[in-house]
Amino acid sequence: MRAVATATPLLALISTVVCAQSPAPAESLRGISCWPEPVPKLISEDLQDDVIEMTTGDADIAGDGNARFKGPVTMRSRDISLTANSAAYDSKTATFTAEGGIEFQDGINKLSGSSVTYDTRNELFTFTNGEFELPQTPARGSAATLEVSKAGYLNLDNVLYTSCPAGNNDWILKARSIEIDANKGVGTARGASLAFKGVPFLYVPYFTYPVSDERKSGLLFPKFGTSDRRGAELEAPYYWNIGTNMDATIIPRYMSKRGLQLGTEYRFLARNHAALLWGDYLSDDKEIGIDRWQYDVETESMLPWSWRSTIRASGISDDQYYEDMSSNRQQTSQTNLDRRLDLERYTENWSLFLRAQDFQTIDAAILPEDEPYAQLPQFVADGVWRDGLLGLDYKLGTEAVYFYRKESTNGARLHVQPEIALPLDYRGFYLTPEIAYSYSAYQLQDQPVDQPDNPSFGAPIGSVDTGAVFDRLAGKNGQLLVTLEPRVQYTYIPFRDQSDIPVFDTITPDFNLVQLFRKNRFIGYDRLGDTNQLSAGITSRFLDSGNGRELMAVTIGQTRYFDTGQVTLPTPPDETPPSSFDASNYIAELDIRAWNSWNAGMAVQWDSERSETDRSSLRLQYRPDGSKAINVGYRYVRDSVEQTDFSFAWPLAKKWSAIGRYNYSLRDNKALDRFAGLEYESCCWAIRLLGQRTIVRSSGESDSTISFQFELKGFSNVGSGSATSLERDILGNWTQ
Repeated sequence: MRAVATATPLLALISTVVCAQSPAPAESLRGISCWPEPVPKLISEDLQDDVIEMTTGDADIAGDGNARFKGPVTMRSRDISLTANSAAYDSKTATFTAEGGIEFQDGINKLSGSSVTYDTRNELFTFTNGEFELPQTPARGSAATLEVSKAGYLNLDNVLYTSCPAGNNDWILKARSIEIDANKGVGTARGASLAFKGVPFLYVPYFTYPVSDERKSGLLFPKFGTSDRRGAELEAPYYWNIGTNMDATIIPRYMSKRGLQLGTEYRFLARNHAALLWGDYLSDDKEIGIDRWQYDVETESMLPWSWRSTIRASGISDDQYYEDMSSNRQQTSQTNLDRRLDLERYTENWSLFLRAQDFQTIDAAILPEDEPYAQLPQFVADGVWRDGLLGLDYKLGTEAVYFYRKESTNGARLHVQPEIALPLDYRGFYLTPEIAYSYSAYQLQDQPVDQPDNPSFGAPIGSVDTGAVFDRLAGKNGQLLVTLEPRVQYTYIPFRDQSDIPVFDTITPDFNLVQLFRKNRFIGYDRLGDTNQLSAGITSRFLDSGNGRELMAVTIGQTRYFDTGQVTLPTPPDETPPSSFDASNYIAELDIRAWNSWNAGMAVQWDSERSETDRSSLRLQYRPDGSKAINVGYRYVRDSVEQTDFSFAWPLAKKWSAIGRYNYSLRDNKALDRFAGLEYESCCWAIRLLGQRTIVRSSGESDSTISFQFELKGFSNVGSGSATSLERDILGNWTQ
């Protein structure tokens, strides 16, 4: 028997339990709040007038309005369905009751029970002995009773929740009751306990938590670990939802060897502004007896007239702060901390840039005269006009900057460089003759007595850049596309005496493929290298003609010098002698991705005059799938570096996997960075253990740390996430 009627609001209970991560108005958040989140979704207003289709084996409808339906009884509305063995409607109490084999489904989630009652007057649903399945989480659970009102209230008694599959109860969350107010977005749990392998390890008599996308203040799960330099560590973060567009995380951190540190992260997000501020403070470090602190500031703002501002600033109390307080390699390897304010604006032809910048040097080995200069301020205006008068490209580069460093020569520098180029292209061939004029002028203070206060220099730069791209299909079925890409560039810059010019921000970069085709062998405007040179290189690529994937690329190049370069950078006590070589190193690079599971790369710089290698590197990776990788690397810099590097991430068995890295210096005969991690991961929980030993940059001593992470999938993780972040590095960045 089939009946069709206009709906009184039919059941639409969806009980979703998820891990509640505080939504981030900025890029990241230090900590995750993970409490169960039963989220009720009551039937939407537009379903109230929907048609409900009822199918039943037998129906008995009395004149007084009472009705009985014998099963199976099925009711449907859109993607919502409810089935039962029998159903009845009591007109006196205005109550609809369904019993036996209750199954509710909304297309995503499932709920079953022994009976369900709907009080139409109070718009209240009551399930007894309810069980729910949440495939998308995934998770499942049960409650002795579930009460849902259309007004947005959900009450559950004697609740069980787990992300383990049916038949597996490795971990279970139990609660005496859970009350949810969907209108306020708040849930309240009473008598909650968490058990693992049948052993309770956490009991919370009362807590509230968010049940919507709205954030809520509260304690986050703790993190802990050990370190040689810090001892046993424990963090107990507290999340503070200050407002709709701002929040803070307050992190007390206890270190048995150092003391109690307090850290705070503040985040702010508005339509045109974003900020992330971090600061921490440790009073009277027990190891060295001083107060220690750090701060980090990141802000971005969109200003009127299309200007954008950015602030990046970091500072620490002492040079050893990162080495003592952090195991993060990106922090412990720093030598200077950047503090700057940038203003930028871009138009069709102009890019404008204003910066104020200084540094905190935290490497005691850097002498005061080698510390970087502050730029207070720097202004850059670059203009580009393509295909202008006579088909020429016109460029104008300008910079004005004031440099300051204690007890050093200070002053202002003005740089202007106009350029004119004629780009010509024809069927894969290109030719670009270009002429420019580079001019730099200074106004200096605190110069040596025998040096001028306002030196300047200028010189023309002439170049011709030409090349081509040839390609052809190869292979029996044309499955390969092979290219040949030669390039030649001639550059001429006459000599200008620059010995009276101070060096503020100019360096000689490492020679590589990019530097091969740079006109000025220096980076910075304090030196313009005189040259009469011809740079030549050739690249060949092998591509999959079907999808364009690069399978192999090989490049070789060299620069030939027709005149001796006389301009040099000063090195105390005297300038280095002029270069007398007639050719640069040969540069060769090879990248191979020809096999699905293998990647290989090699780079070599060969000094033909000395017949020896100046630099070389070798990288090899075997990666059969997304969870397996073995990386082998070798790096050599003559008279400086010779290191090997081995890392891996690999499943050991069905549920076990391991990660590790061993970085060894052949030059120093010692290991630099070592870590090993072991993970056990089941369907609904995981344990990760990581041991790490690194070299402290300033002292050469070793620091050992141990971190631990315990994860209940679909609920939370406790401990440190170091192992998972290192695993991502190994799997994702094979060129490390």
